Amino acid sequence: MLKKVKPQLREQSGLLIENNHSGNIDMNIVAKSDFNFQGNALVPVSGISGVWLTSADIAKALQYKSAKSITNLFNQNSDEFTGGMTQVIESVTSGNYRKKVRVFSLRGAHLIAMFARTDVAKEFRRWVLDILDREIGSGVVSPSFDFHMHAHHANVVCIHMDFIREVWINELHPALKAIGSPLAVKLYDRIGDASAIAYSLRGALYRADGRKDLH
Repeated sequence: MLKKVKPQLREQSGLLIENNHSGNIDMNIVAKSDFNFQGNALVPVSGISGVWLTSADIAKALQYKSAKSITNLFNQNSDEFTGGMTQVIESVTSGNYRKKVRVFSLRGAHLIAMFARTDVAKEFRRWVLDILDREIGSGVVSPSFDFHMHAHHANVVCIHMDFIREVWINELHPALKAIGSPLAVKLYDRIGDASAIAYSLRGALYRADGRKDLH
C-alpha cells in the first residue's frame, strides 16, 4: 500500500531514521528475516520506498571492519553511482545525536560489491542479484533496464580482458608457441574476438546511458 505520510522518526537497529522525503512511501517493507547473508542479518531502512541498506550493514556482509571501508569505496568511485543507487539520510541515536548515514539501494549495494576485494564479495553480488530478481518479481523494484549499472559492468569486463590480453601476448602465447602447442593459434583469435565484443558492448551501453542522462 502506498500512502502519504508526514516526516517522522522511525526506530531501526538502535537508530531513529528521520524520513525527510515527501510523496509516496512504500509501507510494505520486506520482512527483515528475508535479508540474511551468510548469517549476517541485514535490516532494510524503514521509511524509504524500496529496499535500502546502510553502509554499516553492507560492510558487515562484505566482512569489512567498519562502514568507513564502504564510504571509501564510494568516495573513490562516486561518479559511477546514480541518485537511485545511494543517498544520505539523517539518523538520530538514542542519545538524541543527529548524524548523516549513507544508504544504498540493491543496485547500489551490488555496485559497491563490484569494487570490494574481500573473499565474500563475489557471493554477496550473487546474493544481491537474487534478492533484486525477487523484488522485481514482487513489484517492489521497477524492472526497468539499468543502463548505468550494466555500462559499469561492461567496463569491468573490458578491464579484465585487457589484463588477460596483456598476459597472453607477453607470457602465455610465446610459451605455447615455443613448445608448438596448437592453442597458440586457437586462443589468439578467441581472446581477440572476446575483447572486441566486450568493447563493442561497452560502447553501446555507454551511449545508451548517456541518452538516458543517468549521470
